[in-house]
Amino acid sequence: MTQLKAYKNIADASLHELVRQLEYKAKEKGKRFYQIETYYPSSQECSGCGEKNKEVKNLNIRNWICRSCNYEHDRDYNASVNIMFEGIKRYMKEIA
Repeated sequence: MTQLKAYKNIADASLHELVRQLEYKAKEKGKRFYQIETYYPSSQECSGCGEKNKEVKNLNIRNWICRSCNYEHDRDYNASVNIMFEGIKRYMKEIA
């Protein structure tokens, strides 16, 4: 096994354990836990208007301006807002 592959396996195992613990703690406290799909385009989608910018797939792009609504986004903050709203959408579907 190459060194890089070993690090990837450790990282995957650690992430899996973190998700497992979060799910367990949420259930223990009577809360809901929603896991968003791995390939959900959270950083590419404008959290203001929903327009997708596929150029943002490039991880070197840290800030971008939406062509549709001209809102300036920080990549990570925008992704976190989109993930939060995706969780809210799932919750609303669950209780409807």
